[in-house]
Amino acid sequence: MRAVDRLRRDHEILRTKLDVLEATLRMTPPTTWFILRELCYTLSRQLQDHIRREEELVTACQQSLSPDVRSHVRLEHDEEPQLLRTVNHLFIEEGGKAIEQVRAVLDELIPRLRRHMEGEEAELFPAIEEILGDQEESSARGSSPAVKLHEEMTVNHILHTYPQTKLLLERLFINVPYEGYDCLDEVAWRRGMDCCQLLLLLEKAISVECRCEETAAA
Repeated sequence: MRAVDRLRRDHEILRTKLDVLEATLRMTPPTTWFILRELCYTLSRQLQDHIRREEELVTACQQSLSPDVRSHVRLEHDEEPQLLRTVNHLFIEEGGKAIEQVRAVLDELIPRLRRHMEGEEAELFPAIEEILGDQEESSARGSSPAVKLHEEMTVNHILHTYPQTKLLLERLFINVPYEGYDCLDEVAWRRGMDCCQLLLLLEKAISVECRCEETAAA
């Protein structure tokens, strides 16, 4: 996958999470408290992962990007995660009594994040695309040569190729009928995991089963 296309895909997933957050905010407490807490935690992880990828590309292109663009990206990347940290702090320190404070911060954060992503897609992403062209993601996959897993594989492909992963998928509450056509990176993001973590767990499940089969054959 091209590096800039990965950023666009990140935005699609972040927008989906923001849609769910908005829908949850319209629900009636106390149900919302626990759902919002989980959503904000995973959104924070996902946003940090996206910011890291984005800043790596901005650094690679910094000689060709205008100082205004670079400073704007840095400012947004400082302030938006700080808002999420404020929310997560309220969940930990204040409990359910801080629901109105949480709502107030999220009411500021959600439209702000949407405007930020729209601005990046209009200005930053085309600039990166022009500079980097078809350059692929440089991040390491972390997969062993024997297994050859990568984050763009779908859940259905993994399960069909490596049936021994079924138990792990069930333990992670991955709904195969619903998520079967989704790629591993998207499935990991929904659970607040780094995709490398999910790949390593799958590889371990596969390698353990393979060793058991080799021992039985011997």
